[in-house]
Amino acid sequence: MEKLTEFLNELDDSNNIKFTYEVEQPLLTITVTISRSAVKQDKKNGGLKLQIYRKPTHTDQYLNFSSHHPTEHKLSVVRILLERSQCLITEIEDRKREDSHVEEDFRACGYPKWTFDKVRRQIESKRHKKTRQQCDSSQLPMVVTPYVENISEAVARKTRKHNVPVAMKPYKTLKSVLVPPKDKQEKEDLTECVYKVPCANCDKTYIGKTGRKFGVILHEHRNQVKSKKDAHSLEAFVHQVEQDTRNPLSLTRQLKRTMSSTGLKRR
Repeated sequence: MEKLTEFLNELDDSNNIKFTYEVEQPLLTITVTISRSAVKQDKKNGGLKLQIYRKPTHTDQYLNFSSHHPTEHKLSVVRILLERSQCLITEIEDRKREDSHVEEDFRACGYPKWTFDKVRRQIESKRHKKTRQQCDSSQLPMVVTPYVENISEAVARKTRKHNVPVAMKPYKTLKSVLVPPKDKQEKEDLTECVYKVPCANCDKTYIGKTGRKFGVILHEHRNQVKSKKDAHSLEAFVHQVEQDTRNPLSLTRQLKRTMSSTGLKRR
């Protein structure tokens, strides 16, 4: 191709026309590498070869087998990667290399050999039972239980005998143990909110929307109630003032407590 390009470029002495060529490179996507298949007459895959793609920064680190997680969770990590290999990779040799690479990574994470054998049996069994499970309407809803090592597994084995599927969930995580990273925001500091103030004596309600701090809007409403301005838009406020004209200032404080008790809704 290089000699042909040089020959074509020599035909034009003015150098106004230039011929170039580009070497075909594999197409990289998030999950797979797409390239041309070396197998002749590969009509099934359209002449394309798919392989698993890993970024150069990929660490091959997965859930460690010694971590405090249900065994089903650990096996599911292995099962996902092996099923991905079977579903995406088009050539048998590439699939074998990928499965070998996955096993080496999991052995480095402490996974024993029986985990791979069990996962392969689960994948094979899943293929044969998929149609039967879709037609089986007697299966009960799934039960989610907190995970306690050696106890949750025994409970799951008993319940599955009665056709009750069980899922286990870790009850203590780093998120539940550590202090929340954000301080609690006061209602008066909320912005971009919609608020609702019901009347304490009738069914009238005032609904407002603001992009400013709610505390500022609340202060303006208190001033409007005391001066009885803008009676149309603050009909609920003014109505309460008319119901109790003995002490408008104490009523304004009451309205503030009513706002806090009703809560705020963000848009």
